[in-house]
Amino acid sequence: MNEFLRFKYFLHYQWRAKSKYYLHSPFVYQFYLNVLEGSDDEQLRRIHLLRKELCHDNSKVQIKDLGTGGATTKTISAIESKVAVRNKYGHLLYRLVSYFKPENILELGTSIGLSSIYLAVGNKSATVTSIEGSGSLIEVAKRNYAAIDINNITNLEGDFDEVLPRFLKTQPQLGLVFFDGNHKKEATLRYFQLCIEKANPETIFIFDDIYWSREMIEAWMEIKNHPQITLALDVFQFGICFFRKEKLAKEEFVLRY
Repeated sequence: MNEFLRFKYFLHYQWRAKSKYYLHSPFVYQFYLNVLEGSDDEQLRRIHLLRKELCHDNSKVQIKDLGTGGATTKTISAIESKVAVRNKYGHLLYRLVSYFKPENILELGTSIGLSSIYLAVGNKSATVTSIEGSGSLIEVAKRNYAAIDINNITNLEGDFDEVLPRFLKTQPQLGLVFFDGNHKKEATLRYFQLCIEKANPETIFIFDDIYWSREMIEAWMEIKNHPQITLALDVFQFGICFFRKEKLAKEEFVLRY
C-alpha cells in the first residue's frame, strides 16, 4: 500500500478510536488499563538494550524467499528498523501475554526474533513456538534469544503451508497465536482457518498489519465477523480477537493506542 492510502486509513482509525472513558464493556476497560496502559518493567529494558545493539549491526543476512525460490540480502540493522515489530507494539505483546498468561503461544513469522522475545518474556512459563521460512533469520533470532537468556522459544523452519498443519496436529489447544508471516488475504485466511480448530474460549488471536493493504483490510473484515469471534479489538497495527463465551453478543472496539 502506498503511504498516502496508509495515512488515509490512519486518519480514519484516529477518528473512530475510543479512549477508556468511552468504554462500556468491563472486560475491554480492564484490557485498556492493563494492556494498553499497563506499566513496563526491567524485562523490557533488557530488550531495549538489545535493540540498540541491533540497530547498529550492519552484518548482512541472506533471506530465502519460499514463494519465489530466490533470496534477498539485508542488514540486521535494516531488519530491526523496518521489518521487526516496533517497540510500542512489542510492549503491547509483552503486556498482553503478561496479563492473560497464555501457556501455549504460536507465532507465524520469526524474522530476527524480537516479537518472539516480547511474547516469551511476558510469561516465562509459556511455551513459544515460532515458524519461519528462512533458516538464516532463525540463526539470528537464536543469537538474540541467547543474548538475554531466553529459553522458552522453539523455532520451526519451513513453509507455513507444510509446517503449520504438522505442528497443529501435535497440539490439543492454542493459547495465543500471533499472525505475522504472510500479509496476503488468501494465506492469512487459510492460516486463520487452520488455527481456529485449536481455539478455546481463552484463546487470543493477534493479526499484524491489518491495514497493510486492501487485501489485509478485507481479510481482517472477514476474520472479525467470523461467528466464533466474540470480541474484536482494532489498535491500528494489530487486530486482536477473543473467543470468550460469556459475551452474549459480538462486540467490536477501535481503541486508541
